[in-house]
Amino acid sequence: MKSTILRRVAAHFMKCSADAQMRVLYRWRHEDDDVRAVRIEAVIDGMTKRVTLYRHIPGAWSPMPL
Repeated sequence: MKSTILRRVAAHFMKCSADAQMRVLYRWRHEDDDVRAVRIEAVIDGMTKRVTLYRHIPGAWSPMPL
């Protein structure tokens, strides 16, 4: 499975491995300044975990919006 920076960052915040089964629930983009956000879900040990990550600059994902 291909490991992307988004997948690695999501795995870090959900405290799971980067090769865990993840799916994108929602994604959106702010047209004015190209800020993007992705809502990701993973089922880990029978528990559903979700995280929203924001991209402020290319290659930099954060769980906090600016």
